[in-house]
Amino acid sequence: MPWCPKCKNEYVEGVRVCADCGVELVASLDGTKRAPVIFGEQEQMERLLKFLHYSNILSAETVYDEKEGVYEIFVSEQERQKAKTATAVFLREEEAAAAKKVIPEDRNNLPGYPMPDTSRHVYLDSEKQAKENRSSAWMLLLIGGIGIIADFLVFTEVIRLPAGGINRYMLCGVMGALFLLFLVMGVLSMKSSKTLEKKAQSENSLRAEIEKWCAGNLTRQIVEEGLYAPEEKEKQPEGWEEILYFKRAEKMKRLVTAQFLNLDESFLDAFIDDYYQKLFEEEEQDQ
Repeated sequence: MPWCPKCKNEYVEGVRVCADCGVELVASLDGTKRAPVIFGEQEQMERLLKFLHYSNILSAETVYDEKEGVYEIFVSEQERQKAKTATAVFLREEEAAAAKKVIPEDRNNLPGYPMPDTSRHVYLDSEKQAKENRSSAWMLLLIGGIGIIADFLVFTEVIRLPAGGINRYMLCGVMGALFLLFLVMGVLSMKSSKTLEKKAQSENSLRAEIEKWCAGNLTRQIVEEGLYAPEEKEKQPEGWEEILYFKRAEKMKRLVTAQFLNLDESFLDAFIDDYYQKLFEEEEQDQ
């Protein structure tokens, strides 16, 4: 009997579309709860589906939503996080290819290749943020301080402006409030920079500890062990570098998170990107 992957309603044979959701019915729910990952145009979703299957996310399937006129990819709840990570890589690589205007004609013949996903969090370096906040704080304090002094000199008529009488009082009041706001913002930015500096020290300490562990436990040989079959590397189909990057990065993340629990996802992604370059790209350049 056909089932709706969204509302999980069962239909009689012959019905192809869910009356409530407007999506195409599937033959079976396989006894697992289905979760949406992403939606888009048919061609892009089919390429992504191939990549998900190639990444051993076998529960992935596309469903056409007639109401919205888009194709949506569903996976089992157990594989949803893994699918979101894979989708992030896939979308990121497609955006990079589009920016370079390099889109090979035979991309569709690949077993799958990576693209981006908004599930990947952007990492904000606390040390850089602290420096930026501190620079902004000094600028605001300088402008606010000079402005307050100038405003006082105008108010006491040490500096005379064409505006006289009530206009002078209004001008001094408005400008004084503005420069006072600058001072307040400067103080808040300075406090924020100090908080970020403490956070940066903690992050740098953690990063150093992870790097020390990786130096002895995350070698190139360990990462690539069992990652692919020898004949698979020998063939190296088009898009192999993107696929290899995803496989390596995923294994590196698993090894690090097994040793260091409760790491911030954005911090981990940024660390893996940096260490991947150090572990693979720099070694390949030296060879």
